[in-house]
Amino acid sequence: MLNINKKEVVESDDSLKRFIDNVRVLGIDMINEAKSGHPGIVLGAAPIISTLYANHMKVDLKNDKWINRDRFVMSAGHGSALLYATLFMSGFDIPFEELKKFRKLNSLTPGHPEYGVTKGVDISTGPLGQGIASSVGMALSERYLRSYFGDKVINYYTYVLCGDGDLMEGMSYEAASLAGHLNLNKLIVLYDSNKVTLDGDLDTSFNESVKLRFEAMNWNYLLVEDGEDTVAIDNAINEAKRSVTKPTIIEIKTTIGKYSKNEGTCKVHGSPLDSEDIASIKEKLGLREIPFGISQEASNNIKDRITNRNEKLIEKWQEEFDKLEDSKKKDFEVLLNNKKPVKIVDIDYEAPQDGKDSTRNVSGKILNSIAKNYPFLIGGSADVSKSTMARIIDTKDNSYIESLGRNINFGIRENAMGAIANGIALSNLTPFVSTFFAFSDYLKPSLRMSALMNLPVIYVLSHDSITVGEDGPTHQPIEQLVSLRALPNFDTYRPADANETIGSYKAILENRRPAAIILGRNKVKIQEHTSSSKVANGAYIVEQERNNLEAIIITSGEDLDLTMQVYDSLIEKGYGIRIVSMPSMSLFEKMDEKYQEEILPKNVKTFVIERSASLSWYKYVKDKSFMFTIDEFGKSGSKDSVDEYFGFTVDNITKQIEGKLN
Repeated sequence: MLNINKKEVVESDDSLKRFIDNVRVLGIDMINEAKSGHPGIVLGAAPIISTLYANHMKVDLKNDKWINRDRFVMSAGHGSALLYATLFMSGFDIPFEELKKFRKLNSLTPGHPEYGVTKGVDISTGPLGQGIASSVGMALSERYLRSYFGDKVINYYTYVLCGDGDLMEGMSYEAASLAGHLNLNKLIVLYDSNKVTLDGDLDTSFNESVKLRFEAMNWNYLLVEDGEDTVAIDNAINEAKRSVTKPTIIEIKTTIGKYSKNEGTCKVHGSPLDSEDIASIKEKLGLREIPFGISQEASNNIKDRITNRNEKLIEKWQEEFDKLEDSKKKDFEVLLNNKKPVKIVDIDYEAPQDGKDSTRNVSGKILNSIAKNYPFLIGGSADVSKSTMARIIDTKDNSYIESLGRNINFGIRENAMGAIANGIALSNLTPFVSTFFAFSDYLKPSLRMSALMNLPVIYVLSHDSITVGEDGPTHQPIEQLVSLRALPNFDTYRPADANETIGSYKAILENRRPAAIILGRNKVKIQEHTSSSKVANGAYIVEQERNNLEAIIITSGEDLDLTMQVYDSLIEKGYGIRIVSMPSMSLFEKMDEKYQEEILPKNVKTFVIERSASLSWYKYVKDKSFMFTIDEFGKSGSKDSVDEYFGFTVDNITKQIEGKLN
């Protein structure tokens, strides 16, 4: 541990002090105007973020998406007013009137930072732990891209401001553990250590040594004892930047709600200050009492400092970029335009001679086909790649030594894995992450953030139903499909066979939206009439009715195998049955009404066969008696015995459908 203190540098910085105080009062004015927010962090942590932006952040104020900028993650997302005030005062393009609209509908200053809404915001944060975990993905991506393009073109730091709440969330420790293991030395965490949570003093729920915890995870630990000491903060950041093998956490002792009458208590955490308190704070800081009465001089001084520090860096970067060979420039263009469709070239898949294959096996081959022609696909699994087949064969594991390795060994860390993937996607790479489908619940908070930020993260989730068999109910997904299908701005694909698996990846890479591909462990027949191209429609007809249409059976995934056997049985009995495969419900619902009516005409009896919960299907099916689904936990046993127990047999389903048709 290095204890950073003021004695090492004696020079004071009056312009920075004025900047900090103006950030403080602007932040609390925003909160007061909104009648909602968190003033404690604004008053307590302003010296931390102000010192960082004034003296260290490599940014282009004219282009907040410059690829070689330093990244800043406000992991303590409730401190959004602090972030917006700092960005505005630093010269980012945030209209002054938007500060007065803090937390108002459709403003550029929402209650928690949102990626793509506010200039200078690099990530959406709010759920504690997400930001610091995603920062690991950003730092990992920086190292990969630095190795790929050279350190003259890519070379930046990822900074995080976090609080006690972030460090109590389990995912932060999962992510920090991996960051230390991978020696991500360009990751610097600024820990606002105020020892207060919303419910009271920190020691009522947390008293472990952050120093010992992080040192055990191969991090540098630095301590700044006085959060008002900007010289010490500056020294600590400089010391962290000198590390070549470890990430760094800087614990900075602060006073929550500094200068408030309730400073140091939970009272100042999450409620606006009263007018008398605000007036008193401004008086203590020697600032005007009028709302939003900030000093333009204080802003201009730091804005000029940021601009002067970065102008030559940006010019030098452009010179170095211009020296790149043409092939690298083309790759760089692909990287910058990571929302453009990616075409799968030279699909390396040959069907087995028996015409059967598992969708997880096909998925692995398709991932490798993509990787051959697309260098920005990178990812891994939560220690289950041998089961999910989510691994790039012709590359090494990503590590401190192999920074261009494209396989990430996340370890058994699903919770952090999804957040790290978000950080990778925010760095313009395309990540894939994989685990068993039943364990996707560990991913859910991060998966939701992928959807919220519209990031092209690919979730590869295998072992998709009760047909996992002997592993039993802990490993047999039931409600997970419903959960993912209910998520806004997220596409869930459950391909039936090799054809649909190929089609799912084509759709995922062309749509460039967050998506999950749900895969089966069991070998299934590659059907004659399944279509890779029609997956893009979400649903399509696999088998037409041979007589007058009497009923439609909708299915997905490996359940098409069973459904086709039921179809054959009913056709033999003379019924007019249509089979519809629905690999993606969300894509089907985007199709026009005419197409939907063609596939699923109204007033036709419609059934569903899917070894999953029924809740997804009421929009298409009359009632539960028309569904062959499962709304209870599974059983441990062989695949066939479990199927028979729950009624997923050809004879049982055929008889029940017949009963509804007669």
